Amino acid sequence: MESIEEAITFLGGPAAIWVLAAAYFSSVILERLWALRGNPEYNNKDALCSIGLNLINSVFGLLIGFLIPLTLYVVVFEQFRLFDTLALWLAIPLAFLIHELAYYWDHRLAHRVGLLWAIHSIHHSSNEFNHTTAARGFLIDPHVKTLFLLPAALIGIDPVVFVGVTVLTNAYGIWNHASWVPRLGWLDRVLMTPKMHKVHHANQLQYIDRNYSQVTLLFDYLFGTTAHIDEEPNPGLVKPTYDYNPLTAQFVGFRQLKDRIDTADRWEDKLAYLWHPPEWSHDGVCRSDCPKYANLNPA
Repeated sequence: MESIEEAITFLGGPAAIWVLAAAYFSSVILERLWALRGNPEYNNKDALCSIGLNLINSVFGLLIGFLIPLTLYVVVFEQFRLFDTLALWLAIPLAFLIHELAYYWDHRLAHRVGLLWAIHSIHHSSNEFNHTTAARGFLIDPHVKTLFLLPAALIGIDPVVFVGVTVLTNAYGIWNHASWVPRLGWLDRVLMTPKMHKVHHANQLQYIDRNYSQVTLLFDYLFGTTAHIDEEPNPGLVKPTYDYNPLTAQFVGFRQLKDRIDTADRWEDKLAYLWHPPEWSHDGVCRSDCPKYANLNPA
């Protein structure tokens, strides 16, 4: 238990960001080396765009995505916790379950609220699926998840423990974007393996808005959002984009949202696009984020 405590203390301390950065870039480099032999169609332009998006997101997101949520967590832990700090053997599994549930609902909202989807869709805008896409994100993420994480502080899970567990789950979230991992049999029924997460990135009708969780399939099963593989998943948006400039690719979701808003004449309808699901339209016409768009507008 002492070695586990030391590991969690290390991961939950100042090294957290560097551990994740090392996990991301080492995964990207090793996957690219593997692709030299096993995947000659590896898209270098797309990969470099994803890495650029990650660097921009990391710089701007350090405050909003890490320091502010951590400060809020610490305040709740120090001022409002209901119990004394929990024992490590209990705190670690509880931290994992709370983080997994928070990730699920934050991710699901990002897909089901128009404005949040405009932000999150950059993560899905790559037409490739590999380690580079794991941290492909918008320069400012609202991090709704922070609100879902506060119960962990409220019940007394030490911030260092919670950050340490978060680092481990996020490192797993990098791995589950691997292009080189095949189907894993029964593990695909339990964990969010790379193939199961590739389903989430796919633009086929049967795969859209499925497999939201990060590490396990527990909450997808519980809330009825699980999809298993039948045909090979095809990653990308239902209205694909081919912008490899990280400075302009940032805004693909907002461009598609604006295109839909511009079809409405009434302000009530225009504003409704911000909170309705991304496939919604004021006149019932299937546009860009509508799951049937690809079938109605074949390339």
